[in-house]
Amino acid sequence: MVMKQPWLEYITKFGDVGSIEESFIKLRMALRDAGFTEEDLKSISSAPAEVFRLRDEVLNNIQNVNQQLMKYGMWNDDVKKNFDSYISRKLSKLEEKYPLNNGNQE
Repeated sequence: MVMKQPWLEYITKFGDVGSIEESFIKLRMALRDAGFTEEDLKSISSAPAEVFRLRDEVLNNIQNVNQQLMKYGMWNDDVKKNFDSYISRKLSKLEEKYPLNNGNQE
């Protein structure tokens, strides 16, 4: 049996990764509804207030999981790097599942 790293075991069982994913999906849908493309995301100067609220929600949910790991002594530079990579992969999969508008493609 392969053992997961303690931080990963914790967040998959007790951490609120689901809230990060749910908030991110809502953010993607709000961006799509507002007409954004992937290219537009490189620099957003204006967007509906809902987009910024959801962005903050995603960031807060990520920070909450970080704080849980710190609280239980599972946070260090290696965990940070691996956690960031883990979250990035999760969100990338959701980006594929919830695409934005295709500005230049027919």
